[in-house]
Amino acid sequence: MPEIEFTIKEETGEMELLVEGVQGSACSDIAKLVTDLVGAPAREENTGEYYVRPQTLRQVRQKS
Repeated sequence: MPEIEFTIKEETGEMELLVEGVQGSACSDIAKLVTDLVGAPAREENTGEYYVRPQTLRQVRQKS
């Protein structure tokens, strides 16, 4: 299940956003939705999950 974690630094007011549980570029889509609602984070960095390629199921059918 995807999780979104916000951290706001009291000293500077900067927000950090962490999206976990989403693989591949779908993470960017979620981050964009959140930043459209609450504003841009102080910095942006991709986690290892971002670089995971989605697994696809290959099906081969033979003609009868």
